[in-house]
Amino acid sequence: MPDKAATIAEGLRSQIETCADEIDETRKLPDELVATLKQAGAFRLLIPRSLGGLETPLPEFLDTVQIYAEADASTAWCITQGAVIGTITGWLEPEAAEVIWQDPDAAIANGPPGKCVARDCGDHHRLTGRWGFSSGCRHATWMIGVAPLDDKSGWVSAFFPVDVPTFHDTWQVQGLRGTGSFEFSVEELKVERRWVANIAKPANHDGPFYRIPTGLVFAVSFASVALGVARAGLDATFAIAQGKVPRFTSTSLKNDGDVQKMMGEAEIRWRAGRAFLHDTVSKVWQALASQDRISKEQRIALRMAGTHVIREAAVVLDFAYTVMGSTSIYQNNPLQRRFQDLHVITQHVQARLSHYGYVGRHFLGHDYEPGPLS
Repeated sequence: MPDKAATIAEGLRSQIETCADEIDETRKLPDELVATLKQAGAFRLLIPRSLGGLETPLPEFLDTVQIYAEADASTAWCITQGAVIGTITGWLEPEAAEVIWQDPDAAIANGPPGKCVARDCGDHHRLTGRWGFSSGCRHATWMIGVAPLDDKSGWVSAFFPVDVPTFHDTWQVQGLRGTGSFEFSVEELKVERRWVANIAKPANHDGPFYRIPTGLVFAVSFASVALGVARAGLDATFAIAQGKVPRFTSTSLKNDGDVQKMMGEAEIRWRAGRAFLHDTVSKVWQALASQDRISKEQRIALRMAGTHVIREAAVVLDFAYTVMGSTSIYQNNPLQRRFQDLHVITQHVQARLSHYGYVGRHFLGHDYEPGPLS
């Protein structure tokens, strides 16, 4: 039986699909769609119920994300990014987190740090820096600036309203255009202590979710986005192949033996990738219900699933793109945008090929090396 969050996503599929061209052209989610998503709780899917969230279990969150991604990759990416990064409020003082989430329009965006630093001044921090890839910043109400402390004692996540930083429109890309992933910067920004979180310390909430490093939650969540994009691309290809007869041939794609082989392999690889992702996440999630902390083996399992499934999804879509021939290169073909979107996802830090080496080191007996992505 579908969970509540997935049912809501399914109900919004048609509206999102209708907005897809506008999202790509304007590089943002339309205001009307944003209002609908916020009302549906899309940006607070992982937030505790005590703060007004849906507190969706991670395995069900992945199902939900896939549905959104089948409708439109940029929308799914913004929802995923906002939902996961929003959980950092679990490390804020409870009163501060309540202020953020009592606003029905609340949505949070952030970006990986560039050159930045935070200085602890006692009752506040001083923050200077520039961050990139702030997906969803154009409909966010709060931003997070993650920065190292100047004394090198750790990192902090500073929250500030969206009208505080300066935004820089550097998002001139061909995939995931609708995420509007601008850069943003602040200079000597005073941030009161209550708006600064340190995720190296215990969260103010309990449960399996708060035992998984945020970087690994992003890994498996973005893998589900990739699966959704690939699924939509496969389905479009199966539909087009019913009637397409390539130039200079008399055999339809549907009856071409090579096409049958390629699309058969694509479908199998997609299903295998999805099964791998969900089996891994479900097992870790169930185990963490009775564990105080995540094990290194569970960390490795999530990293394997996250990175590999993203890359497998791209392989699957490449099969479909190849099968479609020149039809796939036109912007009005449903495959073209998904091809661009998915290949932007493969360039994300979560999909780096070096993660395979990290996994290999573990299985070859090297010492485990925890980090922000592991």
